[in-house]
Amino acid sequence: MTARTIAADAGPAVRRRPVPWSKLAWVTLRQRRGLLIGGGILLGVFAVYMVIMAVIQNNAYATVAACHPAGALKCQDLARTFSRTYWGGGAGPVIASGGAQTVSSLLFAIPVLLGAFAGAPLLARELESGTFRFAWTQGAGRTRWTVSTLALPAIILVAVTGAFTAIFWWYFRPFLADGQVSEMLPLGFALLGVAFAAWTLLAYSLASFLGTLFRRTLPAMAVTLVGYIALAMATATAIRPHYAAPVTVQGWNNGAAWVISQWVKAPDGQVLNQQALGGLAQHLPPSVQNSPSPDAFTNWLTQHGYTLWQSVQPNSRFWQFQLTEGAWLLAVSALLIAATVWLVRRRGA
Repeated sequence: MTARTIAADAGPAVRRRPVPWSKLAWVTLRQRRGLLIGGGILLGVFAVYMVIMAVIQNNAYATVAACHPAGALKCQDLARTFSRTYWGGGAGPVIASGGAQTVSSLLFAIPVLLGAFAGAPLLARELESGTFRFAWTQGAGRTRWTVSTLALPAIILVAVTGAFTAIFWWYFRPFLADGQVSEMLPLGFALLGVAFAAWTLLAYSLASFLGTLFRRTLPAMAVTLVGYIALAMATATAIRPHYAAPVTVQGWNNGAAWVISQWVKAPDGQVLNQQALGGLAQHLPPSVQNSPSPDAFTNWLTQHGYTLWQSVQPNSRFWQFQLTEGAWLLAVSALLIAATVWLVRRRGA
């Protein structure tokens, strides 16, 4: 019997069926369970703290809001005590000693920490250890394996951080209502709406891409941290203010807008620079210089024909800005994930 006859008797080659997506997802969850548990604990600790503090702060602010008239000395004392205790930290309950301002600042690190620790090791660890060769021979293929490895953690991260934003909004509500902070300012904007989840997804996608590019976990995490901070700062200072043309208003901001710039015009229409304003402040009457009111100088300027102007982004544009930022962050994240899949497909076994 010839080799040709044997080959003919063997029949057509049987093509192996690919592993179903459901089983790929199960493997991904099993492999990343430590990461998911760790991230859940981190967010869970913050969430429990904020739920407890939200109840306390909202009850305390209800007392402030119910005090009338708001200009009465008693009501002003209540408002100052609320701000000192819960916003900046002070002689309040031990649990509130850090203040919402400190807690909000700490939360800025959550997206990049979650993204770097979740994304960088996903593919870099497989490439470092060489186990990717085994994964590609199990009926999944490198493309399906990469998509499954990247997509499921990304969906979980977006869902969890989106739910976390709702808790933070409840926690932050009294300070928005009290005018302690505007939701358009960086302190609140990046933690509210869709921005928190979108920035987390970007950090995750960037870390995954860099992990695949460098094939090392630690360098990918380090570069992700630096790149994320640079992009976040550039967005807050140079990109976000230009999502829409600012509005020019007369008068100083009352907390209902994000101030981009401000200036003073003299009675003759000349715009005064900081040096001119400083010289003017030095020649104010003693009654104005020694006044305890923080508005004494601006009131004096108004009374003497000076006009105050500001270029602002109104709070009414909050969701317009949120959706704009969320859209371009989602687009960049999708490009990074697509580039990661392309790198894996290009890599030789």
